[in-house]
Amino acid sequence: MEPIAKKFALAASSMLLAASAFGATTIGNTSADDATLDAQSADAFVFTPGWNPQAGLRGNTSGMGGAFDGLGGGDWTLLGKHEGGSGSGFSLYSTLDFSFDAGDGRTGTWSITNTSATQGVSLDLVLSLKAANGAAAFLFDNQSIDAGQTLSGTWNIEWFTGNNQSNPGISNLTIFGREMDGITTPVPEPGEYGMLLAGLGLIGFVARRRKAL
Repeated sequence: MEPIAKKFALAASSMLLAASAFGATTIGNTSADDATLDAQSADAFVFTPGWNPQAGLRGNTSGMGGAFDGLGGGDWTLLGKHEGGSGSGFSLYSTLDFSFDAGDGRTGTWSITNTSATQGVSLDLVLSLKAANGAAAFLFDNQSIDAGQTLSGTWNIEWFTGNNQSNPGISNLTIFGREMDGITTPVPEPGEYGMLLAGLGLIGFVARRRKAL
């Protein structure tokens, strides 16, 4: 686990950003132990007002900034995303399956399964939660998942929003990874399936025209 001092440093910098730029949404009581996996709290976290991790085809990691740079390197890859209530099987990689329980909207559970029967995996794993005008990212550093293993965890929203400073309900869940070992086979998103089918259709049309000529 990362030293507590670093966790508080991340939280403090996020708190200053929240207070100065987005007064209506503040970090509140958010901390690294608001997300757990396999009974372990996250190694570090960052909270960013105005951030939607799910934006864009490949997700949006801008809200993490360089908060996790001291715990690894490389680019972040979108692994899975889910909007609204409970769901399962929303991974973008066939090696991993995720499930998510929306609970009461402010607390719930999630899990990750390594679907390979023979290959263990390891990665830097980030669970990002968006609620109202803010999102928090929780890092599980060098997370290992044995072949066929399912790891379960919890999540909790403790940032504040609005004049009454209430805890908002969850809007979406996004999962990122980097330094991924043993994770293979990206699964196209629905939009990419559409583009693939359109491309195949165009190829077939051209082939038929050539044959007719």
